[in-house]
Amino acid sequence: MTTRVTTREKLVRWPLMLLAVATVLAPLLWQVSTALKSAGESTVGFPGGLLPQHPTSQNFVTAFTEIPLLRYVGNSLAIAAMGMGTNLILATLTGYALARIAFRGRTLYTTILLATAVLPFEVILVSTLLVTRGLQLNDTLIGVVLPQAVSIVAIFVMRQAFLRVPNELAEAADIDGAGPWQVFRHVMLPSVRGSLAVIAVLGFLDSWDHFIWPLVVLSDPSKYPVNVGVQYLSGTFSADQRVISAAAIVVMIPPLLVYLLMQKQVFKGLAEGALKG
Repeated sequence: MTTRVTTREKLVRWPLMLLAVATVLAPLLWQVSTALKSAGESTVGFPGGLLPQHPTSQNFVTAFTEIPLLRYVGNSLAIAAMGMGTNLILATLTGYALARIAFRGRTLYTTILLATAVLPFEVILVSTLLVTRGLQLNDTLIGVVLPQAVSIVAIFVMRQAFLRVPNELAEAADIDGAGPWQVFRHVMLPSVRGSLAVIAVLGFLDSWDHFIWPLVVLSDPSKYPVNVGVQYLSGTFSADQRVISAAAIVVMIPPLLVYLLMQKQVFKGLAEGALKG
């Protein structure tokens, strides 16, 4: 059954949609405009300071030459790739165990696990740092990744995804002689591909956004991720918002590309959860 949208509803919806789009895009467009402004142009004021009068790419050149921005981006890519991989593997295995394997105390364990999701990482930062130093992983990229190797939210997403898989599929595979690993690999995983894409993207974005923990655990500036590196640039060029904006735009590009490449799978996974939940 098709719902007809009235003219009055259109008059309400379109302005609200345009307002939402403008709210999201305005800060980004302002940052791009600031990054393209030449020296001497004002970075504040409206509408005079909205568009660059003499667009230039010199701010991007300065950002790349004053600090090793490419190295910082490479460090962030390595951290994000490792974080996405560990999150994908651990969340999938844990979610499968909580959804499909019966063991004593499963409900209590699930409740406690989900309850920890409300605790900010700063609560356990000191103890995590002591453990990391005890394992001699401080000042390493692995030490940055391991303390936040898996997300509680990702575990919950995968648990719900495996719970939605019909029992008949696993039972049919079991009758055909498939073992537990074959059932998991050939029946369960293909059934939750949309959810796997969701937690892969979320894992990448979460690892890319790390700031406080790398700042605490890393002492070698050459190992800094890009967020920490740009903060150093902000201290160096505290009065030049053009260079800082140019570096910030570079920081946004990799996660934006990951999202654009996987948005179809992400929307499919979200739709599957909405339809089957």
